[in-house]
Amino acid sequence: MNKIRFNIGEAELLYSFPKPASDVGTIIRCFTFLNRAAPPTYDEFTHCVSKAMKAGIVRREDGKYAVDRDWYDRIHLADATSGNEIESLIEFESSFVDVDFDEITDVVSVPSADEYRSALATLH
Repeated sequence: MNKIRFNIGEAELLYSFPKPASDVGTIIRCFTFLNRAAPPTYDEFTHCVSKAMKAGIVRREDGKYAVDRDWYDRIHLADATSGNEIESLIEFESSFVDVDFDEITDVVSVPSADEYRSALATLH
């Protein structure tokens, strides 16, 4: 069985997924707002989503992406006890980055490059 590891940027992206299933544009908007950063590149986004799908963290449903409920709770575990979302994100990163996760499922569908470009265009 293959092992999956996430980096800090991928943890930041996963933390940015809204609770309801969301389209690519909404996820990118949440990421840029929360991290006060430029959107991830297409490769960064698709590598993260692919790994998260393989680990059972993210799934695609009806053309949108959703974080598994148990995983959402785990990702946001420190939200209630942290002073703000940045502190909560840092706490999540410390328990998530460079940890081995089992590959438990296949990648269902990541956005195409055109779909990603289209989502970015709606941000402007």
